[in-house]
Amino acid sequence: MFHNFSSHKKTSPSPAPARLNKSCSECTRRKVKCDGGHPCSSCTYYKVSHLCSYRQRNKRNAVSRSTLEEVSERLKLRDDILDQLFPDTAVDELIGKSRDELLEILRVEPRPKLATGEAGGRSSGDPEVVDDSAQVSENGEPAADRQWDESSHQPPVLQAGDDINAINLATDHHRRSYLGVTSISAILRTIFRLCPSAKHRVADQAKRWSETPIPPQSVPFLGGDLGTHLLKEQRCIDFYFEHVHPIVPMLDEEDFRASYSLGHRRDPGWLGLLNMVITIGSIASGSDVLHEQYYEQARTFLDLDSFGAGNLESLQALCLLGGLYLHYRNAPNMAYAVLGAAHRVAIALGLHRESRRRNTNATEIQEDATRSTVSRLETRRRTWWSLFCLDTWASMTLGRPICGRWETTTMDTLLPSLVTENDHMAVSLCASVHFCLICNRIQYRFAQFSRLTISEAFVFDQELQAWYNSLPSVLRSPANSPSRLTIAREFMRNRYLNIRLILMRSLILYLAHGHIQKAQLGAEELQIIDTCRTVAVEAIDSIALYWTPNRIHVWNSAWYLFQACMVPLLSIVIEGSRSDPNADSLTSARASLVKALETFSEMKPWMRSSDRGPDIVAAIYEAITGEADGAGRTPSQDGDSNFFGWYDEQLTFGTELDWGSFLMDDDLQGALFTVQGSAGES
Repeated sequence: MFHNFSSHKKTSPSPAPARLNKSCSECTRRKVKCDGGHPCSSCTYYKVSHLCSYRQRNKRNAVSRSTLEEVSERLKLRDDILDQLFPDTAVDELIGKSRDELLEILRVEPRPKLATGEAGGRSSGDPEVVDDSAQVSENGEPAADRQWDESSHQPPVLQAGDDINAINLATDHHRRSYLGVTSISAILRTIFRLCPSAKHRVADQAKRWSETPIPPQSVPFLGGDLGTHLLKEQRCIDFYFEHVHPIVPMLDEEDFRASYSLGHRRDPGWLGLLNMVITIGSIASGSDVLHEQYYEQARTFLDLDSFGAGNLESLQALCLLGGLYLHYRNAPNMAYAVLGAAHRVAIALGLHRESRRRNTNATEIQEDATRSTVSRLETRRRTWWSLFCLDTWASMTLGRPICGRWETTTMDTLLPSLVTENDHMAVSLCASVHFCLICNRIQYRFAQFSRLTISEAFVFDQELQAWYNSLPSVLRSPANSPSRLTIAREFMRNRYLNIRLILMRSLILYLAHGHIQKAQLGAEELQIIDTCRTVAVEAIDSIALYWTPNRIHVWNSAWYLFQACMVPLLSIVIEGSRSDPNADSLTSARASLVKALETFSEMKPWMRSSDRGPDIVAAIYEAITGEADGAGRTPSQDGDSNFFGWYDEQLTFGTELDWGSFLMDDDLQGALFTVQGSAGES
């Protein structure tokens, strides 16, 4: 009558058996009724009994909210850890990388990011607040403190030094602009850090230069007899087209000479271009003072108002001003700004896009161009690519971003075409374009936050060597090259060796920074050091062998010779401080430096009075060897002082390291000794 609840035992429910579909797979496919047999009657009727099977239903488990929140929290923690380890690298970029590559990225030591709450909780006047937009350069200065003055009113002693010059580094004049690891100042600072006597020697030399400033040179008066004045102009124009035009052949020589002979054109664009051609041509002619007067005339037509009336002639004048002349005046930052403006003008003129209407038939374009005159379309192409090359060359050793110099998705200008069978100008420009396209990618890679890896450097170096080996004989062999291509050919060789040096020496600085605690280097790292030394020797030998007595050529060669000297100087510093220095390495480095100083002395008559490069090399050499007489007589000891002039600040390309903190590391010296010591024994 009464139910006994206590007698009922509670048992845990057994798991429900897996449910099978009531219809077999074949009946489901055929959409016919299934009787559930094994096999079913339908499959038996259709003689497919072997296909009769029943699919087990999958149990659908809904994820609980607590489980979802737990998984999400764990995923967030992992993301936070990755963000702390790789703050400047997307996770997608890390996929597929090896352990060594991930460790290499970790060694970059990126600048920490400030949280929004931290930045907002402090006033802008707090000295501890770091502007997150201010990058740190290799000299450790925040961008807000950087400034420079390259105006023409600067006294000659200041004009002799600029952002790349060792004079300012040695005397701690903090007026430099943003520079990356590819800049020459990075290796100079390393030498000064490892050998303080070298810095003191250069500083003492700079003090003497400031006490005995360069006397102002008289500028020849351009008035007076009109016939003499016209002869001077014609001479300068001839020298421009003979020595400078093959480097950047953007002008139609026949059309330019015809317009000058007629003398009818008075528009500002043409007058600005004419005066810039004469300015640079006067330097090539051998005068070191005549260019000042013509530059003053050119400035009256190349002011801010010139940007309000865009045309091809004014653009070409800006290219010559920012790509060549301002570097000759030791004003690389002003040149950098002018070329940036020229790039905008070129795009506004549509030079970055090929004409669709006239590009329908390439044969017709070739037929329209006569054997003596380059078509207007071809001039536009050559102007665009000349600007591209000038901008690339001028950024190679600054370590700055490329700022969208060439983008294949929005730019399609064709390469220069040969107007005649022996159009050496087009051949030279095409070779320079292919070289600059490689340099453009190298600069872009260096400008990224992550370091260039050794494997990437080898790929770039092999690509550069393949480019140089593919050059036509007129651009490689002096025996097969016409005289008009001499300077363009040697410019090309100097830049080729210099970009290879930039690749290798930057990696050596990375090695010093990243292997402080390591006593042994791998085979690839030893190969990098050996290649750097070999390329430096080749650069010094080729400049000593092929330089010509021309101001334009000497200006370029002396700058690249100065850069090449930094590698043997660093080798002597390292080897000389080891307990067991490598005698062969020391002998080779000293021989290369003696040859370079002798070459500087031979170049003296064609160098500028403000050039100090040879004296800097000699001062460092004397400091690190203790041989005041071993370096021979420098040009300044013979009278005029001499320094490099071609600021080919290309290859921007600068991975950001705090070189100021790096060079203050007390363990660096021993690490570098190990690095270079192992290399010397290889």
